[in-house]
Amino acid sequence: MRRRTVLVLGALALTAGCGTQAPPVQTEISLVVPGRAGGRGDGFARALRVVIESRRWARRVALREQGDGAAALARFVATARSGDLMVADPALLGAVAMRHAAPLVSRTAPLARLAGEWEVLVAPPDSGFRTFDEFAAALLRDPAGPRAAGGTAGGPEHVLYGLTALGLGADPRLLNYASYDDAAQAVAAMLDGRAAVGVGAQRDVAPHIRAGRLRPLAVSSPERMTGLDAPTLMESGVRLVYANWSGLVGAQAASERGRDAMAGLCRAIADSPAWSRMCAGNGWVPMYLDGDEFRRWLVNETRRTSHVLGELGLP
Repeated sequence: MRRRTVLVLGALALTAGCGTQAPPVQTEISLVVPGRAGGRGDGFARALRVVIESRRWARRVALREQGDGAAALARFVATARSGDLMVADPALLGAVAMRHAAPLVSRTAPLARLAGEWEVLVAPPDSGFRTFDEFAAALLRDPAGPRAAGGTAGGPEHVLYGLTALGLGADPRLLNYASYDDAAQAVAAMLDGRAAVGVGAQRDVAPHIRAGRLRPLAVSSPERMTGLDAPTLMESGVRLVYANWSGLVGAQAASERGRDAMAGLCRAIADSPAWSRMCAGNGWVPMYLDGDEFRRWLVNETRRTSHVLGELGLP
């Protein structure tokens, strides 16, 4: 099967933090968390708070849960002080793009990408799709045929599904995608026959794969994932690497000294054994990237997200 070559390959540079000195101690760090309470961004922020406070890099980290991502960004831009931080991730990029608002990189001070999760395309055993090629052939015959279950509309799973369709040469506007508020609901839709395929983070689908309830078809990582008998999308002819990443941005109006302090904090977190343990415990992959490299990567990721959301016909 001949695949289209399109600009869907994200330059997901994976670098490790190098040895750094301890950052200046902050009295209080205000950390804005966009999205729903209890969601992935919330868990990421709480993990950061544990590491920062345990290392005494700040006397207190105050989490500010702000709801809708685009609205949360607008409030952050309007009110953020020099030492304030905000969690950034694909869900935020998607929310901002669907509001046709100015991009994140032009309204904040990008600091660092810290960690992420690879996504897995899965199918229940009775779906008829034993391999990715069988699924790809079905999608090309009828993009509206296979019903896919995943996260919220415009979120990372939806974006990945759209990018996969683009890479195959299928029309993204015809895709049959069912969005769910959480991974458990998406998995349930596959298990009870409401969806023929699904997209989910490794930690969400791996227990069902081990139990034989789901079959992995492909993974979004650059290399095969330990414990999953599935090819990468790259191996399958779709030139695509994609991660559900998490990082931090600061206030654009922050002083140079304030930005340097927050950048030093990000490097110290990435170098911390406590952060490594936190990532391992949550099933996250360290994906540290900072400085100009992170800014350039974020610009490209924003463009990629906006492009696919437009192709999906989202507002």
